[in-house]
Amino acid sequence: MISQASVLLAAKEIRPYLSELLTAVDAKDMSQRLDLIFSTELDPALQSTEIQRLMSTAETTQEWLKLYLEGKPSEQILPIIRTYQPLPGKAKAIASPRYRCPVANCHQVWYRRDVEETPPNCPIHDVPMVRDSKVTAK
Repeated sequence: MISQASVLLAAKEIRPYLSELLTAVDAKDMSQRLDLIFSTELDPALQSTEIQRLMSTAETTQEWLKLYLEGKPSEQILPIIRTYQPLPGKAKAIASPRYRCPVANCHQVWYRRDVEETPPNCPIHDVPMVRDSKVTAK
């Protein structure tokens, strides 16, 4: 279980790294929001919850908090986070068209993995499988 004290300490420890973890605008905003959390008279449990919620708004700060709470020293966390950079551009799942047996109550399905593959016949009824999904080939 994560202690409230360790979350509060993590929030203080992350401040020097915010400008390297976030854009300048986001770093300033997060720093101001941390100031607000610490300046408000809140129960430590509520403060801890608010800090965790705030840190989870950005992937880098969420990862930093996770590593800090796992016991990594704050000065070693930034190089760990920077070792992985996802490929640029938008990532999206590759959809594969689904084919099914046209016979009622037959649950045989097949997914096309390559555009050049021809849908097989149903192994039970020996009839050509038909396209079931609305996925379009691109």
